[in-house]
Amino acid sequence: MNHRYRHKPGNHHRLFEFFVRALACAAFLVPPHAKAEPAGDGDDYGKVPRLPVSRIYNLNACFSIADQHNKDIAVARHNLQISQAGIKIAGALPNPQLQVQTGFGDAFEYLFTGQTQQAFLTEQIQTAGKRSKKIAVAKQTLKISDVQLSALRFDVHNRVRRAYCELAAAEAYDLLIQRQKSAALELLEIAKARAGSVKDDADVLQASLNVDQFEPLLNQVQGRLQQASTNLTLLLGEKPDRVEVFDVDDTGLFESNKTTNNVPAPERALPALGDLIRLAITAKPDLKMAQERATLSRKSLSLSRAERVPDVFLGSGFTFSTFAKNQPAGLSGAGNYFGEGAFFTMSTEAPVFYQHQGEIKQAAATVRQSDLQVDLLRAQTAASIVADYNMIKTTQVNLSLLKERLLPTTGALATAALEAYKKGSVDLGTAMVAQQQSQQTLSSFFDAVVSYQNAWADLERDVGVPLKI
Repeated sequence: MNHRYRHKPGNHHRLFEFFVRALACAAFLVPPHAKAEPAGDGDDYGKVPRLPVSRIYNLNACFSIADQHNKDIAVARHNLQISQAGIKIAGALPNPQLQVQTGFGDAFEYLFTGQTQQAFLTEQIQTAGKRSKKIAVAKQTLKISDVQLSALRFDVHNRVRRAYCELAAAEAYDLLIQRQKSAALELLEIAKARAGSVKDDADVLQASLNVDQFEPLLNQVQGRLQQASTNLTLLLGEKPDRVEVFDVDDTGLFESNKTTNNVPAPERALPALGDLIRLAITAKPDLKMAQERATLSRKSLSLSRAERVPDVFLGSGFTFSTFAKNQPAGLSGAGNYFGEGAFFTMSTEAPVFYQHQGEIKQAAATVRQSDLQVDLLRAQTAASIVADYNMIKTTQVNLSLLKERLLPTTGALATAALEAYKKGSVDLGTAMVAQQQSQQTLSSFFDAVVSYQNAWADLERDVGVPLKI
């Protein structure tokens, strides 16, 4: 090694330049057979194609479209019709049973003493109010189906908000990476101008590497945009059949000087935590559904107890006999009306061995389980709201800090370092460090906005009512 590149104070920059030059030479010395062939045209190699925007969406419009056309909601609406039919089934009166006993042949035509024949009806009489209790269970099932529909509509509403915010985040991240790449390109142009005719100058190579590192990020952005658009398509009730990229009309908080209609402004004061918990106890669809299921369990228990009383089967009918027309000696002739008569029957189950103890025990255990499930959901809801509340407060503080102090400071530092590098008063490393600090702060601001939007979506889900911006 030449003595000029030995480790001495003040030679760090020259040592770094030597290694960069060596790496560049090694890249040019790679054998031709080891080079990968481009997958397409020169400029498109290594890049995911940027698809044109096919549609632009507004958040409120997405809410409306999803509520009308979401396929999950359509299925749940038909569940209401099924439950309504269940009420009619539960209230149906048992049909009477018709029975006829007759026959053909010699025994019925030539028997001297006649042959008995019958026709009768049997009707089931439900006891202990079983029919009214079945109707009550069916009506409660319909009520649960209605609450399930409301819960699903709210869940779709919340998922649409998340999908829309994710699409807005992907779009904002695309702009963020493009701006960072533009800043890196500006630094590269300055490095080229300072290098003059020296094509393999270390500053130029390092600045070029700084630009190229954004290409994988831009590819990831395209994938993120496409996936977010597909997710939103499904929630809006459409069948995804091609790759699309949507646009949103509100990226809001990702621009540090703008507001948004997606979530409340970070400067806005939060409602009292206790008020949110009390609202959730009365309004959250999941909790309402658990409470309705507990009511259904009690009605089912009442029906199971009524099943202990056996039903009664009442019957009535008509009996008649046919006699041979010619009676032998010693037997007097008789008309067929001698064998006619009416009768009444009654039958019922004798609950000697089993009195539905298992069904009653099972229904009682279901009641206790339903009550415990309601208590569990209340505790989980309160804990989730407290966690969401703390997350929102934390992200509000971080957003304020980033927006008011860190973003202006790092931005000014990056601009000053770029101008100083252009004048030659600082080296490339200093300018790149300042630029990277600005990029890291912008990325932190981006992550804080994403966390803020997700925290509000979580709070909306756990409270159980749509956000009012």
